[in-house]
Amino acid sequence: MIQRRGFLITGGGAALCLTALTWTNVPANAAASIVTGRALGRVNTYRRSKKRPNLASDQALGRAALAHSKAMAKSGRLSHAKFRSRLRSFGIRGAAAENVAMGQPDIASVIAAWQNSRGHRRNMLGNFSRVGVAVARDPATGNRPYWTMILAR
Repeated sequence: MIQRRGFLITGGGAALCLTALTWTNVPANAAASIVTGRALGRVNTYRRSKKRPNLASDQALGRAALAHSKAMAKSGRLSHAKFRSRLRSFGIRGAAAENVAMGQPDIASVIAAWQNSRGHRRNMLGNFSRVGVAVARDPATGNRPYWTMILAR
C-alpha cells in the first residue's frame, strides 16, 4: 500500500486544500482521456440530492478539460492559469467554472474530494447546465492523475 496526497485548488486559486488518500492498483501509464460520461452519473446524483437540475455532457468542455489536464500533468502543477482564454480557444463563451485536482485515483475519489471542498462544491452545484471532465498522467512528472472539470451554462 502506498500513501499518497491528493491536492485540490479552489476555483479562485487562493486556497490550497490537502486531502490524504491511500490506494493501491493505480495504473501507471501516460493515459489522458475525457471521462465526462463516467463522471456524469455521480455529479448528477449529487446535484439532485441538493435539488439542482442535471448537467448534460458537453464535448467542447470535455476537450477543454482534457487539454488542461494534459498541460497540468506535463508541468506537474495544478493551475487555473488563463482559464477564460483557454475556454475561448475551444469556442466556449459565457459563465463557466473550473475544478482541478491532483492525485485522486479514480472518478469516485475526485468527485468526493470536490464535494468536500466548499469552493469546488459551489461550482458543482452552481447555475450550470453543461459539464466536461478529463484526467491525464505524465510519467515525467510522477504519473499522478490530474483532473479537470469545467462547468458552463
